Amino acid sequence: MRVLFTTAAWPSHYMFMAPLAWAFRAAGHEVRVAAQPHVVETVLASGMTAVPVGPDLDFARLHRKFVAETDPALYRTRDAIITIFHRVAEMMAPDVVALADAWRPDLVVRDPVAFAASVAGQVAGAPVVRHAWGPDLYGTDPGKWLAHHVLERLGPTYAAYGAEAPEAFDRLAVDPTPPSLRITAPGPSLPMEYVPYNGPGTVPPWALERPERPRVCITWGTFTSTATDQPEMFLVPKILDALAGLDVEPVLAVTAAERELLGDRPGVRIVQDLPIHTVLPGCSAVVHHGGATTVLSAARFGVPQLTMPHLFEQRLNSDLLEAAGACVQLTAEHADVPAIRSAVAGLVRPDAPQLAASRGLREEILAMPPLASAVERIEAWLRDGAARDITG
Repeated sequence: MRVLFTTAAWPSHYMFMAPLAWAFRAAGHEVRVAAQPHVVETVLASGMTAVPVGPDLDFARLHRKFVAETDPALYRTRDAIITIFHRVAEMMAPDVVALADAWRPDLVVRDPVAFAASVAGQVAGAPVVRHAWGPDLYGTDPGKWLAHHVLERLGPTYAAYGAEAPEAFDRLAVDPTPPSLRITAPGPSLPMEYVPYNGPGTVPPWALERPERPRVCITWGTFTSTATDQPEMFLVPKILDALAGLDVEPVLAVTAAERELLGDRPGVRIVQDLPIHTVLPGCSAVVHHGGATTVLSAARFGVPQLTMPHLFEQRLNSDLLEAAGACVQLTAEHADVPAIRSAVAGLVRPDAPQLAASRGLREEILAMPPLASAVERIEAWLRDGAARDITG
C-alpha cells in the first residue's frame, strides 16, 4: 500500500506525524512525505522519504503579518487565519496534486492545516485521514469555523483539477490524546497511543543521571517566540529569573534563534536543539507555552506542567490540562516572577496534586491502542472500502 503523508507550514507539524509514518513503514507500506522545502530537512532527519511541494515559505513571517494582531474577541469576524491557510493550500496544491496523480497513493494522511492534501486525495481517489496534533481543534467552534471557510474558498481549486469538493476534508481522524484531554470532533475518530518525537538528537550523559535537585525543563517550542513582533511573548528570561530563587536544576531547551535572546545565564544548563523527550524522564516539572507537543510529551512521562499560553491552541491545551489537574496555568497578566516561582515550587513538591494527575495521564496514554494496532485497523478499513465504522 502507498501512504502519502502531507504536512504544511511548520516542522513541528510533521514531527507529530512521524511515529505513525514509521508504523506504516514498519508494516511494509511505501511511505512518502509531501512537505514544503523548509520542512524537508526535518522529514529526512526522521528517516522518511521527502517530496518537496510548493514554494518555500516563512510561516512565522506570514503569521506575524496576517494573524498576530487579530484581537481574540474578533477572531470569528476577521478572516486572517482563513486567508493564511488558504494561501498555504493554494501554494502547495499544484505540486501535491501532481504527486498524487503520478504516484497514486492508497491513503493520504494530513496534518490539520495541510488542506491541499484533501484536493490531492480527491484527484487520486484516496481516502484522507486527519492526524490531530493533540486535542482536536476540529472539535472546537473556531476549528469548525476555519474548516468550513477554507473548504468553501478551495471550491474553485477542486474544480480546476476536475474533482468535486467533498463535504469534509477527511474521512477519518487519528487522535493521540489521552481520554482526559480529548475533544470530540465531527466524524469518526481513531484513538492511538502518543509516542513523543521531537527530532533526532544525542542523549547527554547528565540526562541519564539522577539529579541532586529537582530538575525543571523550560522550553518555548519552535514557533511561539517568532509568531509575533511582541517580545513579551518570549517569557523565558522571566522564567529563568523566577527559578534563580529556587533550589532546582533548570534545563533550558532552546533553538539557535532563542539562544541569541538570552545572553549569559549562570547556573542554567542551556541545551540547543535537544529533543525534550530525552530530558523529560528525569524532570520534576516542565515550564512552557502550552504547545501540544510539549503537553503530550510531558504527559507521556508523567511530569507536572506550568503553562503560560498566548495563542488559541495553547490556551485550549492549557485549559484541558488544568481541568485534568495536571498543570498550573498562568495567564499573561499574571505570569510575573513571584507567580512563576510559587507555581514551580508547588509543582516540584513530592506531594503535589499535579504529580498524581500527571501520572494518571501517563497511564492513560500507555493504555491507548499502540501505533501498530492503529495501522492494522486502518488497513482493514481500507480493505472494506473505507465504508465501515472504524471506531467500533
